[in-house]
Amino acid sequence: MKNPYTVLGLNQNATNSEIVKSQIRALRSKKYTMKEITEAQAALRKPAQRLAADFTFPAFGSIELKPLVSGIKASGASIDALDPGKYDSLE
Repeated sequence: MKNPYTVLGLNQNATNSEIVKSQIRALRSKKYTMKEITEAQAALRKPAQRLAADFTFPAFGSIELKPLVSGIKASGASIDALDPGKYDSLE
């Protein structure tokens, strides 16, 4: 399944009325088939499927996400310094 937001030309905070109106715009653009447009609209009109689409397809579009790197370095910390007798979970 393609990203329903891309197929319909919507962002993730679109209202139900915007979803209904987007079908006509998508049909006029002729980028996608009638079946793809209908499936996208059906997916976004059902709350459970819309939630699944929100988690499946990122809202960031083409933004490149880079991993976070911490500037904090631990000094003098060692796993050997832990006392296994002090914590029940380490036994």
